[in-house]
This record gives sequence, C-alpha cells and structure tokens, in this order.
Amino acid sequence: MVMTARRIWRAVVAERSMAPTLEPGDTLLVAPAGPHGLPWLRGTPRVGSIVIAEREGRLDVKRVAAWPDDTLRTPDALWLLGDNAAASNDSRQSGPVPLSALRGIVLFRTGPSGRRGRVR
Repeated sequence: MVMTARRIWRAVVAERSMAPTLEPGDTLLVAPAGPHGLPWLRGTPRVGSIVIAEREGRLDVKRVAAWPDDTLRTPDALWLLGDNAAASNDSRQSGPVPLSALRGIVLFRTGPSGRRGRVR
C-alpha cells in the first residue's frame, strides 16, 4: 500500500507505542508529508514532530528523534521512536526509516472529546 494523499486526512491510533502522548482510540488530523505529500511538507520534519510512516505494509505513528550518533545521519532517512519504549518497535530495533516512507505529520487530536487538542 502506497499512500499519496494530497489533503488532510484522519488516522486512529491502534497501539500504545506513543503512550501517554497518544492512546489507542485517539483520532488524529494528519497533513500529507514526505516525497508524495504537500509541496511545503516534502522535506525532513523537525526533531520532536509526530509523524506517520509506512513500515512493512502498515502505518506507524512515531516521534522524529535526534540521531543517536550524528555520523550516521543521512538526509534521506529519519530516526523514529515511540514515546513508550517498552511497547514500541521503532528505530532502536530496525534502524533509520527512509524519508520515502513518511506519509504525514500529525497536526491535531480530534477525539475522544476529553483528549482534543494539539499533540506535543
């Protein structure tokens, strides 16, 4: 599955890899990013941004992290980590994620009603 959305889309969190920031059932507004996204979001997102990337045929929500060693940094890859290390399969196990796998940047949490607002 290759996603090439050109407008804001919704995603629902299914796992606890980003807890407590994001919990299962949270609904997110996502701006398309990466090589196939909106033109102004085609570059590398900032460290700390929460993004959605396609890995092994599924969409994962993770946080863009600083590289563990700047000598490893490449302009065409991201180091993605889950906030909940115990429940996350991320760059700590599988290494950098190609920028081409980036599908979107999380803008806002729209639900559930008690959890609406900016995601940080």
